[in-house]
Amino acid sequence: MKVIAVDIDNVLNNFSDTLAKSTFTFKASYGLSLEEFDNYLDLVKHDVFAESEFLTTKFSDFRHRIHEQCYPLAQANPEGVQFMNWLKANGWKIVICTKRNLRLTGECTKKWLQDNHIPYDYLITALNKIVFCKLWDVPYLIDDDLLNITYGERYGIQIYYPLMAKHSSVVSQTAKGFTRFEEIKQWIQE
Repeated sequence: MKVIAVDIDNVLNNFSDTLAKSTFTFKASYGLSLEEFDNYLDLVKHDVFAESEFLTTKFSDFRHRIHEQCYPLAQANPEGVQFMNWLKANGWKIVICTKRNLRLTGECTKKWLQDNHIPYDYLITALNKIVFCKLWDVPYLIDDDLLNITYGERYGIQIYYPLMAKHSSVVSQTAKGFTRFEEIKQWIQE
């Protein structure tokens, strides 16, 4: 059986660009001072995640709220949509594998996928996508995360990633960067 896992943000859409270009207004409901708001917003826009021993912090809550505003605004990559439909038409099982908290954003995510005509068989939250792919016996993962690009080969997962500035330091023997989804079609048919 042909199975592939595909990330949403920065793979099927332009999430980082949307986040960088969007304007966010300070609200008292964030529970932050204006200074904290400005500081946290800068961290979120630069994809910095503040480490903590706690699962939820003021920062992680704020980050989630900002991301939640961007999810419906992000534009689908037309070539990615075409690729996903090609996968479905060619008998692939498609797992949308995201770090999004689907308990909180599941309906928004499903609506975005439907509105953009992106087919899938499963929609899964996975903080460690390599472990998920290994456990579900998914041999291919399309994702932009540096951790997955770096360590996928160690666990037998073939990683494909959209070439982005943040990937300039990637050193991997098997992960393959792509500029067009057509490249992935060729690789998975070999």
